[in-house]
Amino acid sequence: MTWYESPVKYGVLTSFLFVVLACSSGKDNDQPATLNPNPLGPGARLRDVQNPANAQAGRSVSVTSVIVTTVDTFDETHDGKSRGTIFVQDADIAGPFAGISMYAPTFVPANLRLAPGDVVQLDGQYTEEHTIGTTVNFGTSFLPQMSKPQVHQEFEMTLPAPIPVNITDLQDFSTARKWMGTLVTLLDVTVTNAPAPSDGKGRVTAALTTNTTGPFVNNELWDLQAWTGTNGSNSFAAGTHFKSITGIVDFFFNIYVCPRSAADLVQ
Repeated sequence: MTWYESPVKYGVLTSFLFVVLACSSGKDNDQPATLNPNPLGPGARLRDVQNPANAQAGRSVSVTSVIVTTVDTFDETHDGKSRGTIFVQDADIAGPFAGISMYAPTFVPANLRLAPGDVVQLDGQYTEEHTIGTTVNFGTSFLPQMSKPQVHQEFEMTLPAPIPVNITDLQDFSTARKWMGTLVTLLDVTVTNAPAPSDGKGRVTAALTTNTTGPFVNNELWDLQAWTGTNGSNSFAAGTHFKSITGIVDFFFNIYVCPRSAADLVQ
């Protein structure tokens, strides 16, 4: 299956018709009503909510048929504060503006725990965060999120293939914005730098190009380690060539491609 084909299970997205027979009387001759429900559910698509042309920032939205691509279980700062982010994207089409992360979701039922492949409905506010607290200010850039959504599970399916993206599209916010929150693959990459500590708190990054705004790979989702010269299974030297690098596109002042495991780095 190619990345642009609908990956949703047969029978879930199969179009169907409901015929509702209205009650009739001697005076009335009502005709049956034919409905054509949307097989993706009654909600919006993420790609429409996030499209800049639609100006949805700050509005409460209901989005149906989005698939969980990644649940962040790796605590890179070792303080319990850097894990738990859930990334989702439209289940039917993997394309521009189709991916996002959740902030402070509420699960319905409360014991619901999501995993990659779960398809959910999100009811919450779409936000574009230019600031976080009093210390973080992204200026004209921003972090898109579904803020405090109620999350209902719909069904399960196979993860869609990552989207092939040109590395030049991820070199700054203006061009990378449409891929943020989305699972992508970069092909034929020779990394500029080896992984190294970036903030003294456990975070590790490595520049993929000489561009100062990105893209970088980091240890947000997986134990990517600073290069020591020998730890090749969890790290790599500067100048290493990869056939492909796969990960979630994220943003925090710079653009990152976040591998989910060592398998996302193919030499």
